[in-house]
Amino acid sequence: MTQQILLVSLCILFLQKWLFENTLVYKQYDQVKDIIKQMNTLTTTNFFNNRDYYTSKRLYRFDLSKSQIYLNDSYCNQSDTFKFYHPDVVLKDIHTTRDTDDLTQEIVQSISFIKITNYTEGKIRNKSVLPEALTIPFNYYDSYLTKTTTGLSAMCLFQKHNHMRGRQQLAYKNELLNNYYLYVDKLKTMPEFCSTNVTYIPKSYRLWLKDECSAFFEFINTTEYQQKFQKQGPQFISKLGLEVHRGAGITMLFQKETQQLIKEYQNGQNCGLNSKYIIAQKYINNPYLFKGHKIEFRIYFIIASTYPLIAYAYDSSLIRRCATPFDKFSLEKSSHVCNTAIVKTKIEGQDLDEDKQFFIEWKLDYLQELLLKQKKIKNKKWLEDYLYPKIHTTIQHLIMSTQHFFDKDSKLSEFFGVDFMLTDDLQIYVLEVNSNPQLLKTIPERIVQNTKLVKDIVEIQVAYLRSKYVRLRSLITSSLQSKSNPQKFEKDFNEAYKDKLEPEFPISSNNLFRKIIDKNLKDSKAYNDLIQTKCII
Repeated sequence: MTQQILLVSLCILFLQKWLFENTLVYKQYDQVKDIIKQMNTLTTTNFFNNRDYYTSKRLYRFDLSKSQIYLNDSYCNQSDTFKFYHPDVVLKDIHTTRDTDDLTQEIVQSISFIKITNYTEGKIRNKSVLPEALTIPFNYYDSYLTKTTTGLSAMCLFQKHNHMRGRQQLAYKNELLNNYYLYVDKLKTMPEFCSTNVTYIPKSYRLWLKDECSAFFEFINTTEYQQKFQKQGPQFISKLGLEVHRGAGITMLFQKETQQLIKEYQNGQNCGLNSKYIIAQKYINNPYLFKGHKIEFRIYFIIASTYPLIAYAYDSSLIRRCATPFDKFSLEKSSHVCNTAIVKTKIEGQDLDEDKQFFIEWKLDYLQELLLKQKKIKNKKWLEDYLYPKIHTTIQHLIMSTQHFFDKDSKLSEFFGVDFMLTDDLQIYVLEVNSNPQLLKTIPERIVQNTKLVKDIVEIQVAYLRSKYVRLRSLITSSLQSKSNPQKFEKDFNEAYKDKLEPEFPISSNNLFRKIIDKNLKDSKAYNDLIQTKCII
């Protein structure tokens, strides 16, 4: 009986506390709005702040930033206040959307409680209004970054976005290469072992830089180059920088193509005068072959937050083979480049069963099995002991070489796909990095895998958003009960705004993303001990 009385008393006390707190909160509605407005102001001034870089003239394709939403500067205050008073909108539901008609849109609509209707050019007056409940915009276009005011018309306190400024530094081949060489130069000033294994990009010449351009044309005119060309086939490929993907802009430098390049640059006389972002990159002519075909594999990764820097890499990988057998002397582009767009062009009109042959497997375990059967490796844990650490370290270096361009803001994230090539001696090289990679319906297996991929990404975004929501909601509630000085409030906010997972919002065990960077941790622990503390920039 005593226990029952005690239990009832505790329930009454809890109910009284809950009623007091919630009555207090609702009575202080205007104060709640003011605190939220103050928080959004702090995000604008303290975060999303790489202004010096983004105010300079950059050759970015802002035509990809298509705003399809009606925006107003009171939206964030209304949306965040609504979510404060309706916790289930964030803590139990998923409110996400997509601005293009693609597989990703189908996936996010299957897990979301809202849908934003698309508009056509003829119906501009009927632009959609962002719902107050929107929490996870999963858009193809980055209009929220380029055409909105953060903390006012979009990029609100209780939202997690799937884009960030600075992604071009990884996704544009010219910027990726610029950052790689600057990064390597920095590592050379550190202990020697720091730069030992940072060789994931083949030797490259940036032809828009006079010295490197001149050095390239000087080299291809040597006897050494001519002898190698005769014995080994093409020694270089050319690539176009900026927003050029899907195999476009890649040219094998055979005799005809080399002569065209020589003519364009007047055999080096025009170096320094041609501003096109053309890269001449050493061609890796010893690829690992699958049934006589060159293969590539794509590893997906996400930068889950930039405050602090947090990144995950996907365990499942799309392994694809080139459409025609490998021959280093072959003039067929499809013999050298395994991009999906090139494969589809080559096999257009063929049966789906034929199509399946070009998308080999989704797990790198299959690659390990092949290598074991071929006796190229003996270690049955080769994936865990060698390949995954190699892949993860490479992605870590890619991110470290570009991180200074990222806005530090826990609202931001970005989805990437990095294409690797495996050589016959089991080295890996980065071919390119794609931001916002297309998820296609090429074969049923890809639909299943891509559905899992998107849901895993959204789960991570939701977990971090919910964790932050709980911390910020607690800070708002405590601020209503006892006012703190502005300096303390800002300090408490900056800490609560920092992305980290709370124990009640773990990532599920069947999520295929593996954390590879977490700057909540110190020194080498932030990089899973794959990069030594002395080598961290």
